[in-house]
Amino acid sequence: MPRCYRFDGSAGMDLRPASVLETEDARRTELRRRREPMAVTTRIRMVDQPPCGLLSLSLFDHVPLADHMALHPRSMETVAPDLAGLYVDYMTRIAMGAPKRTAFRIPLLGARLVGQGEYAESLLSRMVDFAFPSARAACLLLDFDAASRRGPQYWRPRRMVPDAATYFNLTRMVARSRVFLDEYGPVVWEGFDFEGGYTDRITSGSGDFLTGDTLWDFKVSSYRPNPMYTLQLLVYWRMGLHSVHDEYRMVRRLGFFNPRRDEVWLLDVDRIDGRLVDWTDHELIGYPKD
Repeated sequence: MPRCYRFDGSAGMDLRPASVLETEDARRTELRRRREPMAVTTRIRMVDQPPCGLLSLSLFDHVPLADHMALHPRSMETVAPDLAGLYVDYMTRIAMGAPKRTAFRIPLLGARLVGQGEYAESLLSRMVDFAFPSARAACLLLDFDAASRRGPQYWRPRRMVPDAATYFNLTRMVARSRVFLDEYGPVVWEGFDFEGGYTDRITSGSGDFLTGDTLWDFKVSSYRPNPMYTLQLLVYWRMGLHSVHDEYRMVRRLGFFNPRRDEVWLLDVDRIDGRLVDWTDHELIGYPKD
């Protein structure tokens, strides 16, 4: 067997076989990964899925909604898709009665992590309604969201602000979201977490809304939910059931609402293959087997 010679700084030459050294390097890499935050979305990106996804969208029921006022094309918008999604999510929460500090708690934390807490507070103070100046301040504040979710070391400022077309689209999507929640609500929990359900493989993550029996994910993509989105929704449900929160025990359906496309996708959890559930629990999330 070939030998790999490496000076380790203390014990001379490392004469262990190459296969052993490769295993050791893989172990150290895994330990480093586990010490860093691992969000749900980051973990899911590591999974190789078939083209239709492990949890196929074909299992979901599709429900088009009824707003006849068209949006401007996505290509005209001056705010990145991720910030547009956060804007619609957080501003909808405010529209439904949540305090703005509660709705924007994640970007406020991110701003503090990168030493911009005072600036973030000034932006929050400018958010007094749903008019254009408030929307501009909200988009600038949302730029700090990534510093909280991904870690300050990965954050880079973008300072994206809406123009008139973008502001129209964002405002219209919030209005569509309010109509949706009037029909499918009420909301029993917004910005839910998974306390007690995190593992060394998934250390962070939070969701959008819970209604009486449905766990919802809001998306503002121009496209239908993709395999990463459907698997993310499944992970949310399973982590919720392993958490300390009893609200998840009432969940009977998983759903997407897309205010850009103005449509709903719904799936009864009883239709999910039990083998996929077991794999998600033990292999993807990392819960121990009984």
